[in-house]
Amino acid sequence: MSTTAPPRGRTPPADPAPPRPALRVAVALAAAALAVVAVLLAVGAWGDAPYRALGVSAPSTALRLAVPLVRAVVVLAAGLTVGSLVAAIGVLPSRTGARGLSADGYAAVRRAGTAAALWALAASVAVPLTVLVGTGGDPAVLGSPAGFLASVGALEEPAGFLVAAVAAGVVAVMCRVTFSWRTAVGALVPALLAVVAPVATGHVASVGAGHDIATDTAVLAAVALAAWFGTTVALHRHRARRRPDGDVVARRWRRVALVAGPVAFVGLVVVDLYLVRGGWSTLYGGIAIAALVLVALAAAPLLAPRLPPGWTLTTLGLAVVPAGLAASGLPPGLLRPASAQETLLGYDLPGAPSVLGLLGPGRVNVLVDVACLVLAGLYVAGVLRLRRRGDAWPPGRTTAWLAGCALAAWATTSGLGEYAMAMFSVHMGTHMLLSMLVPILLVLGGPITLALRALAPSRGEPALDGPREWLLSLLGSPVSRVLTHPVVALVVFVGSFYALYFSPIYGAALPYHWGHQLMYLHFVVTGYLFFWLIIGVDRAPRTLPHVARLALLLASTPFHAFFGVALFGDDTVIGQRFFGDLALPWVPDLLADQSLGGGVAWAAGEVPLLVVVIALLVQWSRHDDREGARHDRHGDAELAAYNAMLADLAHRRH
Repeated sequence: MSTTAPPRGRTPPADPAPPRPALRVAVALAAAALAVVAVLLAVGAWGDAPYRALGVSAPSTALRLAVPLVRAVVVLAAGLTVGSLVAAIGVLPSRTGARGLSADGYAAVRRAGTAAALWALAASVAVPLTVLVGTGGDPAVLGSPAGFLASVGALEEPAGFLVAAVAAGVVAVMCRVTFSWRTAVGALVPALLAVVAPVATGHVASVGAGHDIATDTAVLAAVALAAWFGTTVALHRHRARRRPDGDVVARRWRRVALVAGPVAFVGLVVVDLYLVRGGWSTLYGGIAIAALVLVALAAAPLLAPRLPPGWTLTTLGLAVVPAGLAASGLPPGLLRPASAQETLLGYDLPGAPSVLGLLGPGRVNVLVDVACLVLAGLYVAGVLRLRRRGDAWPPGRTTAWLAGCALAAWATTSGLGEYAMAMFSVHMGTHMLLSMLVPILLVLGGPITLALRALAPSRGEPALDGPREWLLSLLGSPVSRVLTHPVVALVVFVGSFYALYFSPIYGAALPYHWGHQLMYLHFVVTGYLFFWLIIGVDRAPRTLPHVARLALLLASTPFHAFFGVALFGDDTVIGQRFFGDLALPWVPDLLADQSLGGGVAWAAGEVPLLVVVIALLVQWSRHDDREGARHDRHGDAELAAYNAMLADLAHRRH
């Protein structure tokens, strides 16, 4: 076999150094030892002070050491699971069709499944540990099932770990049985739930004043850190295999890091500002600063590519240690006295609402505002890309989409959103806006059509699918067809009104900020699915003739009207415990405020439905005009062919 010598004067490029397992094991053991030492020092320095401040007896030293270490395992396993799924979906070479995942994507999903199993185990262990810590280390709590479950519900954080354990177990099972890109996307949903649950029920949700903002930013930071850490692991594994598409994978990872890094750092800064509250000289403040420094150092390779390849992975792994310690310690912000409104809402209301107060600025809703800004920015970027190519995009669609994003942000960030957390009548106004008017504007914007026109097909190998192929795969999935079935969309949209308010769900979710955020998300998503089928500009996986669309809309009208009437005439206060604990002086009669909310639901729902009817009739008329023009063109062609045939016959006779 012959070989080709390199050109004279040139040195052939050296292959990258092979991985050294012994060195990696040594580094991992050193990091684990450092983590144990850090936990020992921090627990010893804290002593019994955090537990005396909370009014509970201090648990044993062994228990106080175990909790931060178990938290660290949970965080590492969560990051590896979520990041590996993100890598399999959008960083590594992927196949969105029926062929299944690529070899690299399949390996990443398998790695995510193994990490998810460890995650579920660690979260399951964290449930009794956090119960013991919260109850002063009394083992008798674990011996009584009723007492244990009551402690889980009362302490909230054990419930978050329990949800995380179940969700991580589901992810582990899905990752062991899947060979498709779509199933990997589906596994990402419970994985994100498992990340968010302990965060939303931890210290940030108990800080009193500002816990609403702290919870939102902590959720964003946790998701960003998980995606960043796991995709970095996937990048290193891909480099070790020396694949020919390494440059493409590196560029995709860099995009993830450029988003996740700043989001994680800014989120941690905001969370620490609320938790530390000026106590930066305390031990807790020092631990918070250490976590911020490590996260900042992890982003250094984005600015200095010459740093060692394992820099980001090492620094993010070390950041887990102060994160676990901070979650197990006592933030100075918890010691600050808080009013009832600050404890339940996160802020004090300025007084009785007024018209100008409801229309003007209110409390910032971080998650909704960030989502609206991102959606609006992506839409505008798509329109600008079309214009640069010389393609037109209807300005009415752009106006509708931006108006929907602006209305969603205003409904949750204005005075209306501020008081919606505390008054049922105002909440119902926000509900109607988010479930009806906002989705109507969004579906008229045609975001899917814009994305398919703006995104270019992948020009690489078939295994290197891009965002356009990902979107088409999701639109053609069985889940999309089920969700866009007329009966499913109608039942979910209308039935959720009754299931939420005429069951214990609404009352149970009221005391928690994450409960309100989930309700807002549910309102927008269910409304979008329903109105997409009726007046959506985008072609749905299930298309309906216009007469069926009108019938579907009319079928929902009586259920919606009866919902408002039922609220208006109900003699039981919904969420009485929460509203009673708030005890707003300008709401002396909770039942009267609820009746007002029923009137708002009945009256406010009529105007959006009228807008939908008008839009549907206009679309129907334009569709008939297009069909008529098409038939006319077809008829003209047939007439021309007939006349040509007659002329040819006449010519032959002569």
